[in-house]
Amino acid sequence: MRPSGTEPGDFVEFDYDLVEAERRQRIREVLHRVRPEMEQEIGSALEVSNDGNDLVLIADGEIRFRAALAPDGRVIVTDMRSGGHL
Repeated sequence: MRPSGTEPGDFVEFDYDLVEAERRQRIREVLHRVRPEMEQEIGSALEVSNDGNDLVLIADGEIRFRAALAPDGRVIVTDMRSGGHL
């Protein structure tokens, strides 16, 4: 983010809630795109849901995968059963 049209010493405000909402939306879009492949791989239906500020994929009523956005913009999906990253 870069503020534009400001002078040195100006106070610039960023809407952190909007930044977080955009982050969650980017993760949600990726999860919806890869969900069919993941369902096929694990042999179970997955549902995209919120868990606090995190986005998760739920299988058989429990959180199976947790998703986060890396600083470089990649989505990291963690398999909660194995503890490894995909």
